[in-house]
This record gives sequence, structure tokens and C-alpha cells, in this order.
Amino acid sequence: MVNLTIDGRAIQAEPGKTILQVAQENGIFIPYLCYHPALKPIGSCRICVVEVKPGPPRPVPACTTTVAEGQEVVTNSPRLQAIRQELVKLVLINHALDCPICDKGGECELQDLTHALGIDRVDYQAIKLPPHHDYESLLVERHPDRCITCGRCVRLCRDLVGAMAINFMNRGYFTELGSGLVPLDCEFCGSCIDICPVGALINKQFKYRARAWEVEKTKMVCPFCGGGCTYELHVKDGHPLRVYNGDSVLLCGRGRFGYPVVEAEDRLKSPLIKENGEFRPATWEEALDLVARRFKELRDAAGPQAIYGLGSPRATLEANYLFQKFFRAGLGTNQMDNPGRLHYLKAVTGLAQVFGWPRVTEVKANGRRLPPYHSPLEASEATKGSGFPFVLGSLEELPQADLILVIGADLTPELPPLGWAVNRARQKDGFHLIVANPRRTKFDRWATLSLHYRPGAERLVVAGLMKALLAAAPEAAPAIPAQGWEEIQELLKKFGPKELAQKCGLEDFSTLEEAGKLLAQAQAPAILFGVELLGQDKAEHTVMALADLFLLIGRPGTPGSALYPVAEKANTRGVCEVGVLPDRLPGYLALDDPAAPVFWGENPPVKDPGLDLWAMLDKLEAEDPAAPQALYSLGGDLLRFLPNRSRVEKLLGRLQFIVVQDAFLHDFAQMADVVLPVAIHAEQEGTFISSTGSLGVLNKALEADGVKPDWEIIQELAARMGFPASPRSPARIFQELAQNVPLWTDLAPGKSVGKTGFQTEVSGRFIPFDLDISLPGRRPYTLIVGKVLQHSGSYTTHHPCGTLVVSPSGALALNPEDAHSLELAAGDEVRIISSHGEITAPVTLDASLPPGVVFLPEHFAEPAAHRLTLNSNLVRVTLQKA
Repeated sequence: MVNLTIDGRAIQAEPGKTILQVAQENGIFIPYLCYHPALKPIGSCRICVVEVKPGPPRPVPACTTTVAEGQEVVTNSPRLQAIRQELVKLVLINHALDCPICDKGGECELQDLTHALGIDRVDYQAIKLPPHHDYESLLVERHPDRCITCGRCVRLCRDLVGAMAINFMNRGYFTELGSGLVPLDCEFCGSCIDICPVGALINKQFKYRARAWEVEKTKMVCPFCGGGCTYELHVKDGHPLRVYNGDSVLLCGRGRFGYPVVEAEDRLKSPLIKENGEFRPATWEEALDLVARRFKELRDAAGPQAIYGLGSPRATLEANYLFQKFFRAGLGTNQMDNPGRLHYLKAVTGLAQVFGWPRVTEVKANGRRLPPYHSPLEASEATKGSGFPFVLGSLEELPQADLILVIGADLTPELPPLGWAVNRARQKDGFHLIVANPRRTKFDRWATLSLHYRPGAERLVVAGLMKALLAAAPEAAPAIPAQGWEEIQELLKKFGPKELAQKCGLEDFSTLEEAGKLLAQAQAPAILFGVELLGQDKAEHTVMALADLFLLIGRPGTPGSALYPVAEKANTRGVCEVGVLPDRLPGYLALDDPAAPVFWGENPPVKDPGLDLWAMLDKLEAEDPAAPQALYSLGGDLLRFLPNRSRVEKLLGRLQFIVVQDAFLHDFAQMADVVLPVAIHAEQEGTFISSTGSLGVLNKALEADGVKPDWEIIQELAARMGFPASPRSPARIFQELAQNVPLWTDLAPGKSVGKTGFQTEVSGRFIPFDLDISLPGRRPYTLIVGKVLQHSGSYTTHHPCGTLVVSPSGALALNPEDAHSLELAAGDEVRIISSHGEITAPVTLDASLPPGVVFLPEHFAEPAAHRLTLNSNLVRVTLQKA
């Protein structure tokens, strides 16, 4: 520790911290304008100057000066006061005095600082600069005459977001914030709005709707992607007005501008019952009574396995836990799955085959009274954890990696916080980034190496990386204790370097050789892979290949060195970990594990596994007598997101009874016999597990109108069925859940699964993986069905979500050369034809796509991308001008 005094107070501080940080930690006020804790300090405004002895005779900026042993710091003196007053007066020369109409009034840092310094007049005059107001940009309004040129937004956009959309124009007195005097063309994350200390950047959704002191503020986790971001929701008169993130500042566009989904015009507000092919409104009692009666009839006639359950990555941990309890402890069946089967569960099963399923031993009950959403299990000195969760990384640790391999993922649209963490990592000296993707992504501009391979060739790319690594370090041995290394070495002999590069679609093997050398030298390597990879057929084999690579180079005990599979939605990882699976209990315990949960009530646990989602559809297709006859879904449009829509629609139509809990009457909900409207976002309380394992809390900030939270609906239905009772609040449901999940030992809000401090033992077995990457068909173009930045599933495609301002509809993206050869221009309609269907879509041009590869987002009802697919997000297509 460093010993120093600040304003005569003896203080101990951590070495490396700045004077400003230490002062703030000790409640000592030092004013500033350009500093922000989320950014690297630059000391440009000089308002935080302090006097330091020993030190230079002039004051020094507290934000960039680190503490030292024996320092004597003075933060307030007549000299410092005079300097700060003069600096603020210079800022005010050209600052618009429109506080009464400025949206920043009441939370403006310059306003607060002017009052704190006692400035009541500005003695200087200068040439007035003509402001270039921007009222045209989407979602963000810019007022240059309010800008104080602190550079916060520029640094944030450049260093953390990586968009580089805002910059300074001109120099000296004429310096102006801008984007070339044209409207913004950026990611529209809006982070610049929150970090601006004044009203130079305004949120158009919030403009003129309220003053800062008029809103009620509720902190919660974001309900969209699996990033686990937290923010404040600001509410006035029962209406959400904005979200604000004052901590890290960073939010993506859907997080910042997607909150109006709760007031969407097409929200369901009452239960619906279908009669004679048409829906009619019903009371809750009538709808739940009907569902309970029909479930009882089907169970009594065909057994509990006749009813199939589908959990939801949008529902909370507590709702999904009660859902699987409804089936296991109530109906007495394991007939359930969740939409993570499309992507994330392929990562789970692949990693489990290499590293094993999780096991945590020697935990004990925590006898203390705990705050809400804290695990009642705590570690002892003997606690040990093993299995695949302990090679998964946390978001906080990723910037400590010295090499990051991003493969099969476009990070910005799939999981923006992972991209921000990569941006933090790349600011370190000696850091290397390898980006492997068929398309050019945002991160190619910073990549040490880029590998642009043929779509679907990820397994061969991984094989090439391992082959190149062994060539660079012939004596290399697995970094993690593992069996089966010899089998992998034999597998890698199947193709020579030239043939392997050719099959990957690379020009030659040299880029793989360079990447192999970097991997061999890395001391804290991380591997990130995403939905583009996981959505493919045989993705489980690709995950095993990546796990094999990590056995070779990974260092799980080193912060940052981990695997990072993308879990797409807010609770995709959570719905899996609470056991909405046909063959695994909460915490991924086996069905016959002696440490099985204690929630069974009087019914003995059912040890026969149920059908996964694909097997359930196959049973329906085969018209098997054992196929389910009813489906109970917690939400999500299966027709929009499952491959081969025509087949899925046909097979689901064979079910006798469908119940859907959702907020919207989407295409799949329209097939239902009963639709139960649910509370969403800030209308409910509960928890999510993020993609990187962080526990986030959703706090209620809005009153629901005619809807109920998922957990309450499940409880009321269970009571009508005569099933075991459950706790009557989300916090208590979490306690029951967490006591059955040793994997969550010591878990609490803000902490990450597997990162709570107990010992871990990581080992594995190399599993040979399939090197066949053939994509059926001979059509000339390869279509990638994927994600775009402004949307999260279909959740953000409902008016009045601000995300629709930026991305209102889906379009087929293709390379300009391909468009020219097809005589297509931007905005033209194109027919997209596969062996499984045909759709029409407008065209957009995208030079990041290689010739022969096209891209279509899956978020929108039209164009319905999965009318074209078979069993993967990749499909060969023909394009024709419509």
C-alpha cells in the first residue's frame, strides 16, 4: 500500500491508482469534466488539477497522476479555485445558455460544476462559432454549441465501441465535434449520449418528455441478448422513458432503444381461446381451467409423455425452473427441451464430451440470512469443481487474454459486450487478435490475422490451426491434462497443408502457419465462437474441435484464458442450467444422479430421458404412437427460428393441443389452442444467467395490464393440476432452485458461475471430430441466415421499438459484384430459391461479403428466412431478379 496525505488526511492507497481515484474512494471532492471511470484518463480539461509535494511547482491533473509514497496532495486552495474558475469560464464562452430547454438540465455536469465553483458571470468574449446542429441523425440529436470538447464520446466510440463514428473537426478554438457535417452512420448504440457531460448529444426518444428529477429509477438487467448488461430504467407516470447506464456507459442499440417493447401496440392483454378456428378473449380462470382439463385428459388417456414442454430463453430462471418442475414433479416426465437446442446446447454437449459434465463436491448449506438471489450453498475448504463450466470465461476476465481467436462469430450483432471486451484487450501491448469468418467483420480492421474461409469450413480451419501449431512447436504437448492426444495427431494427418487450405477456401497454408505460431506463443489464449458457427449442422463436432484446440493451448487457471460460446438471448444459458432439458436436471446433473434435486414431492424422480426438440419432431413425422399429442411452450416463434419452416409447421399441426405463453400473437402462437399473455421486461421480477455466466436481476418497475408473469401462470396451472406447491415469490423460488444446483455455489448478483472462488480441476479427453464439411446441393450461392445488430430474436421488431428506426425490415445482403452480374441494384426485389422453399426479399449491397456468399437476417416475419433452410443456418440458393 502507498501512504500519502490528501488535504491533511492520512490515506493508504493501492499502488497504480490515480489521485482522483483515491480521492473519490475516500469521499474527497475533486471537480472534473473530461474524466470518466469507463475511459482511460487523458487530462485534457485540467479542471481536476491539484497541488502535489514533492512534485512540480505547477498544479498537476489528478486524473492522470498516480499516487506515490509520501505525497502531500492539496485539492482545494485559492490558487486551484482560481484556475478552475478561469477554465470553466473559457468553456462557457461559446456554450449555449439554454438550460431551461436543454434535456440535460438537472443532470448536467457543467451546470453542477458552475454552481460548485460559484461562477455567476463570464468575463470573456470571443467570436461566436456558427453551430452545425444535427436533427437528421437517427435516434441521436447533436448540438455542437453545447459541446465542451472533452473528448469523452470520441474516445468511447473509438476505443470501446469500435465504431469510430464521431471525431473532432478543425483545431484550436474552432474545434468542433462532428461526423463530417453529415448525419451519423454508425451502430446507433447511443453510448455517446450517456457519457456526454452536457447536452451536446440528446436521446431523441427521451427529448422533452421529462426532467431527470421527475423519473423513478429502477436498476435491472437488460432483457435482450445474453450480454448481461445492467442499466437503470427511468419511468414517469407509469411509462418507460429511457434506459441509462451510468457505470460502464456501454449499451447496444437494442438495449438502449428497445425498451418500448413493453408498450408495443400488438401486445396481448388477455388470454385467448380458439373456437372454430378463431380466437376469442377469455378470462384467466376460463383459460387456465381449460388448459388444466385438457392436460389431465391427455395424461390419463396416453400417459404423461403425451405432453411436451418447451422452455424459453426469455423467461426468468425462476419461471423455467418451475416449468421443468411442472413436468418432472407434477406430470412425471422428462419430455421437455428449450430453443437453446438450436445453438447453445450444441456448445454444451460438445464441450461436455471433451471436459465432462459439471461436478461440484463438498459444498455446505449457508446458515446465514441471505439477501435475495444469493445461493444458499457455500464452498468449504474441500470444495472442488470439475467439468466444462470451468473452462468457460467471464466477461471481466476476457480483456486479460493475450491472444483471442474469434471464429464463426460476428461479435457486434451476436453479443456486443464480448466485442467491447475484445476492444479493451486490444489496447494492451503484445496482444494478438485472430479473426476467422467467411465475411469481413468489424474486428478485421484490428486483427493481427484474418482467415476468410469457405462457409461451414470451421472444423477444417481448426484442424489447420492445430496442424500449424504442431509445425511451429513439434514438441508441443497438451497444456491441460488430457487423454487421446495420439488419436488427434493421427486425424491431423488426413490432409496435407495444401489440400487443407484448399478445402478451407484459403489461398494457401501460410496464414494458418502464422496463426499457429501465435497460438503456440500465447500465455493466456481465449477462443470465442458464436451463433453463426453453432447454427450449423454438425456444430457439435466443430465445438469438439475447438475444445480439442483448447486442451492443447488453454490455461484455465490464467485470467482471460477460456472458451466463450455465445448464448444468444438473455437467459439462453440459464434455461439450460436450470434443467429444461430431456436428459439433465438443474445444474446439469444426470437424471439418476444421487445428488438429484429435492423438489419431487411425493412422486419418485423419472429416470427415463425424454425427447429432445429434434427427436420430438421426428416422432411426429413418423406418426409414432409414442409421439407427443400436446405442446406447452413458454414462448418464442418456432416457425420463425427453426430450420425448414414448412416441415415444422406441418408437424406441429399434427398436435392435438397447443398452449403458448407469450406477449405477442406471432405465427406459432396463431397455431395454439390457448394463448396466455405474459409480463415482460420491467413488468416482472426474477433473474437471468448471461452468456458468460453472470447472474443478473430483473426488478419490477412497471405495472402489468391484464398479463401475468410466467412463474405465476405455471403455479396457478400446477395448482389446478394438483401438483406440489412451490414458493410464492421469485426470490423464494430462486432459493429452492439454487439449493439444488451445486454448480451455483456462492453465486450472487454480479458474480459469474464457476468464478466464485472455490478450487477447480480441469482435465479432458481429445475427441476426434468429423472433417467432412460438405454442404448439400449445387446451387451457385451460399446463404448465411444470421443476426443483425439492432435486433434480438423477434423481440425488438414490434413498434414503437427504436431499433426499427435503424433496421425496419429484413433484406438480402450480397456482394456488389454478384449484384452487378445479376443486374440487381439496392432496393430491387430478388427471388431466393433453395431445394426447400422460395421467398422474395429486397436487396442491399454489402462489400464485406465475399462473392458467392449472401446473408439474410432471421428476425423478421417477412422475409421468412427459414423457409429456405433444411437443418442448418447455411443453405445453397439460386438468386433471380423478381
